[in-house]
Amino acid sequence: MLISNLKRVNNMKYINNNIVIRPAIFLVVFFITLSSCKDFLEEVPTNQLTAQADLTSREFGEPLAIGAYRMLSSWTGGARDWGNILPNTLEFPTGGAFTSEPHAQFDKYATNQVTGNLLDNFNNQWSNWYAGVQDANLALDLLPSVDLSEAILAQYQGEVRALRAFYYFNIVRYWGDAVMITAPLANVNEAEMPRTSLKQIYDDVIIPDLEFALGTVPAGKSSNGRVTQDVVRAILADVYLTVSGYPYQEVETNPGKDWCGEGSWSMQEYPVSGGSANAFLQKAKTQLDALYGSYALGTYDDLHNPAKNNNGEAIFQVQYSIQPGYNNGILQPSLPLLTKISKSDENGSFVPAQHYYNSYAANDERAMERGMFFTYDMNIDDVTDTIQFSPPHLFKYYDAAAVKSVNGSGLNWSHYRYADILLMLTEVNWALGSSAAEIEKGINEVRLRAGLAPLSGATLTLKDILSERAWELVFENKMLWDQRRTRRCIVYGDEEISGINNFVGYQPKIFNFAFTPQHLLSPIPGDEMNNNGQIQQNFGYLPTQTK
Repeated sequence: MLISNLKRVNNMKYINNNIVIRPAIFLVVFFITLSSCKDFLEEVPTNQLTAQADLTSREFGEPLAIGAYRMLSSWTGGARDWGNILPNTLEFPTGGAFTSEPHAQFDKYATNQVTGNLLDNFNNQWSNWYAGVQDANLALDLLPSVDLSEAILAQYQGEVRALRAFYYFNIVRYWGDAVMITAPLANVNEAEMPRTSLKQIYDDVIIPDLEFALGTVPAGKSSNGRVTQDVVRAILADVYLTVSGYPYQEVETNPGKDWCGEGSWSMQEYPVSGGSANAFLQKAKTQLDALYGSYALGTYDDLHNPAKNNNGEAIFQVQYSIQPGYNNGILQPSLPLLTKISKSDENGSFVPAQHYYNSYAANDERAMERGMFFTYDMNIDDVTDTIQFSPPHLFKYYDAAAVKSVNGSGLNWSHYRYADILLMLTEVNWALGSSAAEIEKGINEVRLRAGLAPLSGATLTLKDILSERAWELVFENKMLWDQRRTRRCIVYGDEEISGINNFVGYQPKIFNFAFTPQHLLSPIPGDEMNNNGQIQQNFGYLPTQTK
């Protein structure tokens, strides 16, 4: 798909400034004034230039930097069929999702029939994230030639490198070893290359890019979706926490081994002792401590209120708008299937399983009606008719104005919010053996908002941490990464998480198979396997390489 993506890039519609690699290397440059989020999203091109044109004028600097943002909005995009969106593909494998809507093909996940050719679940993720990498690479190549002050150049480079790191962070968490590209590609043949070790991508790209960005981007909070130090700290803390666990720490024991191709994953200890794990945890703590106290937890209503975009506990959000073509695609799939509560589609495909919901305590405000879930709404054609549905559906994405009109949702998607930072902080302090007061302070702030009793840092366990992450960050595309970095799965009970099991050997309640080492990674997309003769499939998956 990396190659086919490069071939078809001529036909892409860009949201921000558009920098397109064509056979003749045309550049479509957007001139922008960042006076508002709407402007940031919806600029139109004013000129078209060849690569031989003079791009050194300073007005080219900001458009080049903003070009690296354009693929962020693909996060809630589709994956070929009705109601099948990309966030589905990050929840279906966890065992915490369920839908009876057939187009999304959830049954393939529940019956161990997932391949790289499943709809566009993997093709589109690969294509989108690598398009983001390519945007960043092209910007980094061109920015030094622009007439900018040293400080502004460094700021733009920092923004772009942070975004490149974020795209690669998703790539390696999903597939492990990946194609590593750090410069613009001149033609499709250059994209045909083997995979690079996930450890090398972390060591040579992700971590250096973020560490560079931390010293060059503006300090403080992001008010419009642009990368600031707080954004970098959040991503960097997550990266450090991830590489303190798996698969990085296992690859580190034998970097030359083909871990992804052989599927010989066997380590289960968490937190990991030895290696570089402790050093990475200390680095994660530094970033999390810097963020602690800078934000406040608001109400649960804030999470689905577009007026709170880039405010409150939001740290790093994908920018959306009510304007056609710039909507958040999460709304329709999170509505109950064909219930007539909305003027738009009701896909019913992005739904936590009943056993997930049942694990919330009865007094947990997140599980109460219209906390993070809802079980009824009014008929769109008759407000006196109450429509009830089961299981409870997500209310955390319920943009009321969009549900009850034909307009799309302008609610931003949060990649990082303050509750996530607090829970990471507790986990890092727990893993480092910090004081009870340090361990408990993050998680108890989250529990206080939910109306739950505080936990003691002296007796707090990994089960407590992963349980709280499951309840607070439900369907924010966090659980798959948590499972893979800790190699633990939560066991859903009645009004509790009843335990945690090792990932390998655990069978989710509605799956007909137990997880094996194969399921610690996802299949390389079918399109990439077809187009790149040098790439090999992850262990246990189809399609395999035939070239």
